[in-house]
Amino acid sequence: MSQNGDKTEDIKRINNYKNDFPNTRPAIHSDITRLEADRPIFMIGMGRSGSTIMSEAFSVHDDLGWFSVYLNKVNFFPWITIFDRLVNIPKIGFHLRGKKKQDKGIVSTIRRYLPRIAEPYPILERICGEKISYDYLIKQIATEDERIGVTNLVKTILRLQGKKRLFTKFTGPPRIHYLNSIFPHAHYVHVIRDPRAVVASFLHVDFWARKGGLERPYWRNGLPREYLEEWYKSDKSPAGLVAIQWKRMVELCWEEKNLIPEDKYIEIKYEDFVVSPHECISSIFNKLGLSDCSKVHRYLSSVGKLRSMNYKFKQAMNEKDVALVEKITQDTAYDAGYCFER
Repeated sequence: MSQNGDKTEDIKRINNYKNDFPNTRPAIHSDITRLEADRPIFMIGMGRSGSTIMSEAFSVHDDLGWFSVYLNKVNFFPWITIFDRLVNIPKIGFHLRGKKKQDKGIVSTIRRYLPRIAEPYPILERICGEKISYDYLIKQIATEDERIGVTNLVKTILRLQGKKRLFTKFTGPPRIHYLNSIFPHAHYVHVIRDPRAVVASFLHVDFWARKGGLERPYWRNGLPREYLEEWYKSDKSPAGLVAIQWKRMVELCWEEKNLIPEDKYIEIKYEDFVVSPHECISSIFNKLGLSDCSKVHRYLSSVGKLRSMNYKFKQAMNEKDVALVEKITQDTAYDAGYCFER
């Protein structure tokens, strides 16, 4: 139900997405021999963990479709996703990929306005309501209408893009329980990064402050009382607030992964990826049952040598905030493979 309890709005939303995402097969997609719409890949984890470059590389794979910035901006018209094929034009599309390449000039300018992968919150809110963006969805399952709406949307996206399987970046709470009620054969790639670097990054991004992330928990219905008390003891420090949410996200991922088969969950550390991006992504593709697509490796090479940006937390936070983040996250961070040395 909508947050204001208005059932009329819920009914209107359901009717809208049934019209927007009918279970039809556009004739343009005769090139698809077999969709694997029931086996999507979700890249999950706390935001600011380095998943952007990974998701951009994934989106280059020949078999993977994705939600684009176009669809988020015009989320009432799913057919706009057909323009995502622009970045797949032979010999040309590759050069129009991504948004973080360092080259300048007209190509770089044009690239900013072309299709690229994006997190699908606006389009999914049309189907599932705003809870998909702002709720932990712990132990929640999708309604039948939500399940039908989301699966029809995925099929439409894949057919319009001419792809077999969906990949999407979906940061924030893991939502594995909820997503698994829609896609019981889905795979999850959990990206983890040093909490100090994550906290420092969040404290300096505009959307986090603009949406109240410095004053209150960003997501609702997920933080146990003891986590909030830990934040209160820090005099409601913005750094402490991000830290308790990082800890909760990681621990909840570990809890919810037990709901799915072991081979459906993959964990990757940002620090390992930047050191060996080609080896890491090849290993992930193998576990996901995907081919080791040469276009992906070519894209990674075109980005240039990756290096860890974790050192920046020392410049972005004072010693008091660093010590606070380490205190709050140390046990979970240690279990994730991080050791804080002062």
